[in-house]
Order: sequence, then C-alpha cells, then structure tokens
Amino acid sequence: MVVQGFGGAALNLPSRLTVHHVDLGSVRHRATWETRPMQQPFYWALRLRWQRADDGFEVQLLHHKLYLNNNPEYIDHLEITHGFNILTANYLRRTYPIQPRMGLGIVIPDAESIVLGEYHQDGYKVGGPAVLLGAGWEHALGRHVLIAADAQFIAGWAAVDIDGGEARVRSLALHLLLGIGVGF
Repeated sequence: MVVQGFGGAALNLPSRLTVHHVDLGSVRHRATWETRPMQQPFYWALRLRWQRADDGFEVQLLHHKLYLNNNPEYIDHLEITHGFNILTANYLRRTYPIQPRMGLGIVIPDAESIVLGEYHQDGYKVGGPAVLLGAGWEHALGRHVLIAADAQFIAGWAAVDIDGGEARVRSLALHLLLGIGVGF
C-alpha cells in the first residue's frame, strides 16, 4: 500500500456554464476559470494505492478550485473554492518510466455565488460525474519513501445551487501534481 500527498496547479480550458434561473430562464455562457492554487484554500490531492505486480488500484481525492473569470452581467460572482472536489477510483499500470492511469468518479462541489444581487452558498453534495486520464512518474528515495509527478486531464461536471436556480458547471482541466509518498 502507498499513501501519497500532492500539491500543484491546474490549467483550465474554457467550458460551458449553463444557468437555470427562475427570472432568467436557461442561459449558456462560455466560461473561463482561474484556479489560484497558492491562495487559501490551497490546491492539493491525496491518494491511496494498492499494488499487485504491475496493476495498481487507487482512490484519489483532488481539491480543485474554480473562480469564474468572465462573469456575464447577471452573475456578480461565482466560485467553487471550498472545492470542486474530485473523488476517483483509478486503475494504474506500472510501466517504466511512465505509469498511465485512468479513473472514474464523482465531483463534490461547494459553491458561493451572487446572482442578480443575491448571495448563496451551496453545501457539499454529489454534483456529477468525473473522468480522469493521466500519467505519472515515481522515484524511490529508499525503501519506503518516494517522490512523484503526475499530469492528469480531468473532465468533471457538477450542478450547484444558486439563489433562484441552478448552475451547471463543466470543468476541463490539466492537473500538474508534485508529491511525496510512503509505502508500507
């Protein structure tokens, strides 16, 4: 078993934001997002892996953050910073030097918004599905400690409550992670 902790950052691609609101109806917006990985709450990931020969099975929790960068006129503020949290179950194939991984999971968001002047904070809940494709590199620093670097493309979808309706957020992001792990 291996336990790993990571820091890093994400590069967000533009994506669709759909707002369903009692006063606005359904409105689509081409959203651009900031991540701000070094601002509180920090960007991080935790991973637990079980290894059998060349096959590995992982559970990963990635704390991603989204700040709407190009607000349309009806959205004063939208951020998902207490987490656009992505929980995935991954399969890993140990090939050297690169280890490909793929996973499926869920997004657990917590959003804050101001829409048409009304503030709303959504609580943690299952927001939608997530898909992960990535590759990583690891290097042992002795018998039990290792360092790791990962690049992961994650697509995640989530519905979050706003005052008077719902916002459907799609995140398409390249996640770059650096971390340390301990093997047992």
